[in-house]
Amino acid sequence: MNFEWNENTVRWYEDAERHTGFFKNIAELVGPKLAEYSTLCDIGCGIGMVDLELSRYIDHITCIDIHPYAIETLKKSIQTRNLTNITPLTMDCNSIEECWDVIFISFFGSRELEQFLSHCKKLIAVVGRKSQAELYPEKYRRFQKNTAKEVEEELIRKGIPYSLTETVFEFGQPFRSEEEARNFVRTQSHNISPHDLENFITERLVAIGKGEFSLYLPRQKPIGVFEIEGKL
Repeated sequence: MNFEWNENTVRWYEDAERHTGFFKNIAELVGPKLAEYSTLCDIGCGIGMVDLELSRYIDHITCIDIHPYAIETLKKSIQTRNLTNITPLTMDCNSIEECWDVIFISFFGSRELEQFLSHCKKLIAVVGRKSQAELYPEKYRRFQKNTAKEVEEELIRKGIPYSLTETVFEFGQPFRSEEEARNFVRTQSHNISPHDLENFITERLVAIGKGEFSLYLPRQKPIGVFEIEGKL
């Protein structure tokens, strides 16, 4: 597992969504692409923030993730919103046997797109492009995510037809205090030195004084949305 879902990481994701509407923006971009379909499976759904928004565009969504805490969080969100067309499942994506009209992948699994094509009529993958600013010092990056450019190069190399939509949405992180901001950066940058932490906070953290949040780490997140025909 490259990411740990817990009380803090869930809260930070939910705060970021309330402040920026990032996943709502993705759903508004992807939603019209689902018009001809009835069922969707989100592989590696996390806490399902995009699925909560996509639920109004399609009849039924199956959400799959290997993290039990993420799935339990999604179940609570579904209950809170009184949604009846989302089914969350704790399982490994390599164990899927079912088929759906659409398989949706966002910021996960973009190196294994081919393995899912036999399970769908259409695959939609949201992949990050290289960002100029991250929410932690770049030298503390623990793993390198696949980029839209790398996915495109691989699809071209394998002769797999696709369409690509590129855009940029704001997806920074709001905070209630400087100490919360420091805790966030420490979580994102294991073993960060006190010197690097303070330099990053000084250079990047901005005061906003907006509602419950007083501080913000800005980030424009460029994304590529791939559409690939499945094999059903």
